[in-house]
Amino acid sequence: MRKALLMGTLIPALALAAEGEPLKQGLMYLGAGLAIGLAAFGAGIGMGHLLRGTQEGLARNPTIGGRLQTTMFIGLAFIETLALYGLLVAIILLFVK
Repeated sequence: MRKALLMGTLIPALALAAEGEPLKQGLMYLGAGLAIGLAAFGAGIGMGHLLRGTQEGLARNPTIGGRLQTTMFIGLAFIETLALYGLLVAIILLFVK
């Protein structure tokens, strides 16, 4: 598994370097892809856990649904900002020379 992941991430960077682009540029593309991919993956997992917890809370005590929903939306906003930070890092890696 680790070998496949390592080869799947390094081969595109080396292919870009072989086509005439410097290795540094290829690694910047690799870093940008990993930044946004890992940020989206982590945010998706976090949102799933948050929504599961909210649904379990609503199932156990439906009378506090309004407070749970408000807290859930605030938590979703914070989780989404983490994904946007990953996008920001990816954009910085792509456009800063």
